[in-house]
Amino acid sequence: MAGRRVFADRGLVAFALPNPDGHWRVGVTVSRRLRGAVARNQLRRRLREAARLSLLPSASDVDAAGKGYDVVLIGRPAGLDLPHSRLSEEVASVRRRLVGE
Repeated sequence: MAGRRVFADRGLVAFALPNPDGHWRVGVTVSRRLRGAVARNQLRRRLREAARLSLLPSASDVDAAGKGYDVVLIGRPAGLDLPHSRLSEEVASVRRRLVGE
C-alpha cells in the first residue's frame, strides 16, 4: 500500500496509513506476550490517553489540506516500565514524524 509508514520505539510500534477523508483515527492494542490481563489493560489505557493528548489533532489544529492518518499503536512489554511522560513523548514523536514530512 502506498504511503504506509512504520515507526518503532522502546515502548510501542506504530503503523500509519494516509486517510483520504482527512480524519485521524487511532487503534490501540497490546500483545498477549505481556502476561496478565491487568498489565495489558493498564498499558492499553496509558497508550490511549497518550494518543488523545499528543497524537490526535485539536479542532484548531486540523490540517487545511485535509490530510489525516489511520494509526495503530501496538504496546510493547517495555512500555509498562516507562513513565507516562516518556510514553507520551514516544506517541508525540509518531505525530511529528507523520506531519513533519
